[in-house]
Amino acid sequence: MSYIKLTMNDTRGFHKVVVDVRGRELIVTGKPGVWSWDLVNPGTAALLEIPRFEPRMDVLDLGCGTGLIGTLAGLMAPHGQVTLVDCNAVAVASASRTLEANDVANAQVRLGDGVEELDPGSFDLVLSHLPRGRAVQRQLIRGAARVLRPGGRFLFVASTHVGVKGCVTYARDLFGRCGVVRRKKGYHVAMTVRPEGMEPPPPVEMYARRSLVVDGAEVTLVSKPGVFAWDRLDGGTERLVDVMAIDPADRVLDLGCGTGLAGLAAARRAPRGEVVLVDSDLRAVRSARRTLEVNRVSNADVVLSDGVSQVVDDQAFDVVISNPPFHQGREVDYQVAHQFVRDARRVLRPEGRLFVVANRFIGYDDLMREAFGNASVAYADRSYHVLTATA
Repeated sequence: MSYIKLTMNDTRGFHKVVVDVRGRELIVTGKPGVWSWDLVNPGTAALLEIPRFEPRMDVLDLGCGTGLIGTLAGLMAPHGQVTLVDCNAVAVASASRTLEANDVANAQVRLGDGVEELDPGSFDLVLSHLPRGRAVQRQLIRGAARVLRPGGRFLFVASTHVGVKGCVTYARDLFGRCGVVRRKKGYHVAMTVRPEGMEPPPPVEMYARRSLVVDGAEVTLVSKPGVFAWDRLDGGTERLVDVMAIDPADRVLDLGCGTGLAGLAAARRAPRGEVVLVDSDLRAVRSARRTLEVNRVSNADVVLSDGVSQVVDDQAFDVVISNPPFHQGREVDYQVAHQFVRDARRVLRPEGRLFVVANRFIGYDDLMREAFGNASVAYADRSYHVLTATA
C-alpha cells in the first residue's frame, strides 16, 4: 500500500491522503483527533488485504476512524449496504468526507458506542481495527457477534502491544473458533465465523460508579472503559483543579472534558455562573452528563463538539480550563492540544483566563505566547505543570 499526502482541503483542518488499496486509488480524509489521520496504519493495511467481498454483502466497519475500511467495502460490495460506526464525532466527520470524496453511495456513517442501535443478525461481514484496552476490545468483539448473521465473518486486527493474543482467545471462547490469518509489522489479523445456532450475546452496561474526592469534596464519578481516566481522578486533572482561578459568577469552558470532574469542580466554584463541558468522544460526553446528574450539578451543560465548533458565541467565556490529550494510539501528537489553545483564545473575553495542565515534558508555552501574547507557570512539580495565559 502506497500513499501520497496532499495539502489541507478546507479551513477546518481536514487533510486528504491518496492511497492505493487492492489496486484502487482512494482518497482518505482526516484531521488531528482521529487515530491514524495522516497515514495508513500497517495493521489496517494488513486487514484490508484479507476480506473476500461479494456484490450484495452487508458490511460493518466497527470503529471506522477516517473511513478507509468502510470506503473500500462500499466500492467492492456495490449492491450491499455498508455501515461505518465510531464514537468520536471528528472521526464520523472524517469518514463522511472520505465516502463523499470516493463517490460511495451505498454507505452511511453513524455516531455510536459500538453496535448500539444496530439490529442483531444484520451483517455478513464485520471489520474492525481494535483499539487498546481489554474491556473496550471485548465490547467490540461481543458486538460483532451480536450483529453478525449466522455464517457471517468477523475479521479484526490489533497490535501485539495492545494484547491481540488476548483478543484472539476471547473471540475463540465466544465464537468457538478464531485464528490468526495474517501477521505484519507487529500486527495480527484474525478471523472467526458466527456459527449456526449461536445465541447473540446481550449488551452489557459498562458504566460504573465510583466515589472520589475532588476539590476537597466527595463526588460520584460515573464512567466506562474507553474514556481517559474513567475510574479515577488523574494527577493532571487534580493539579488543574487545585490551581484554576474561578470566580462565583464566571462562565467557564472545560475543553476536552473527559469524565467531567474538572467541569464539575468549576461548576461548584461558580454557583452564579455557568460551565460548558465539551468533548468529541460520545462516551466522554455521556460519562460527564451522568457524573453531573448524579452529583446534582444544575449550572453546567455537556456538548459533543470538535473543540469549540459547537460553541456558538465568540468571546463568551471568562475562563477556559483544559487537560488536553497528547496521544493518538501509541504515538505522541500535540496537534489537538494546539487546536485547544487557539480555540480558547477565540472564545475568551478580554481579560479571560486559560489554564492548561500537561505533563512536565510538554511545553505549550511558546504556543500560548503566540496565541495570547503571554504565558506563565501557575504550578509545577516533577510530573505536571499548569500553564496560564490571559486574553
